[in-house]
Amino acid sequence: MGVFSKAVRKLGPLGGYGFARALCKKEPRILMYHRFASPSVKGWASPEYFEQQVRYIKKNYNPFSLVGLMQYQRDNGKMPNHAVIITVDDGYRDFYEYAFPILKKYDVPATLFVTTGFIAQDLWLWPDKITWLLKQSTSIPELSLGNFFLSGGSLEGSSYDKYWQRIVDYSLSLPDQEKHQFLADLASLLGHDLPSRIPAEYAPLTLDELKEMQNSGIEIGGHTVTHPSLGRVTESQAYDEILGCRDYLNEHLGYHERTFCYPNGQPSDFQQFLPRIVREAGFLGAVTAFPDSKGARDPYLMRRHVSGDNSFQFYKAVSGVELLGHKLRGAVRLSGNFEEFAGTEQPTKSL
Repeated sequence: MGVFSKAVRKLGPLGGYGFARALCKKEPRILMYHRFASPSVKGWASPEYFEQQVRYIKKNYNPFSLVGLMQYQRDNGKMPNHAVIITVDDGYRDFYEYAFPILKKYDVPATLFVTTGFIAQDLWLWPDKITWLLKQSTSIPELSLGNFFLSGGSLEGSSYDKYWQRIVDYSLSLPDQEKHQFLADLASLLGHDLPSRIPAEYAPLTLDELKEMQNSGIEIGGHTVTHPSLGRVTESQAYDEILGCRDYLNEHLGYHERTFCYPNGQPSDFQQFLPRIVREAGFLGAVTAFPDSKGARDPYLMRRHVSGDNSFQFYKAVSGVELLGHKLRGAVRLSGNFEEFAGTEQPTKSL
């Protein structure tokens, strides 16, 4: 743990979080969640902690959906004070089961970014396929697929996480079509047939559930049709993914102003033309999946802060401490696809 993090842990509860809140009054913080579970699952949000966080945001901040934030800025020429936005990615049904009742209870808006092919049950999300494959065994054999090599070993404990991340990272490095072929080949080598239907543990929301939530103040935003890394597709494919997602939402949920979320959302998942396509599609704004000093400065490249059951991460994110930490670190050497069109420093690890 760095010196800055140690200082924050000590001073945050003694007034540091409040001081950061005041300093960041004009800078919205956008929080990022993915999945929810009870009892708690590592890396997910539990209803217990999520309710504590929603209650805290309601009491101490000005909650908006992301489209509500962009509409406020458009109508008033500035950002609202103390704005916090809860965003959730992908469109899993556990959002409806665990998170939506809490948001409704406290009358707190949020934005849910959905992958429309997933909602239509035309596909299940490719990282879930990796999870499913690894969970079929307690160990993995030595594997060689083209340029990908994996030594064999146990799939228990931290070893599982390392294998999962290694396969995900390699998948993200491939053009989208090659990625899907790689996963099919991986399944064959592991001796498993990927289910054609989405397994229950990875189930998406239904259209009726989306309609109900939209009518209760939840923005249903865009997250592409098939959840590719948009850094690994052609410009034509990007148009199909972004406009196809928009058209599906408008057709099935009615026309509404919406915002967009770049799948995976790291610097390597971007290309220069993407913000233009998102803007041309009519989305009012778009978010990444990492924080840095830019915050919400660019409406089509707004940064987000991870949140979940880690209370320290939540408080430093929502208060603005994490944003201030990135600002204090100063300019970091620019690199990667993201820098070429976004003018951002390379993101650094969470404090």
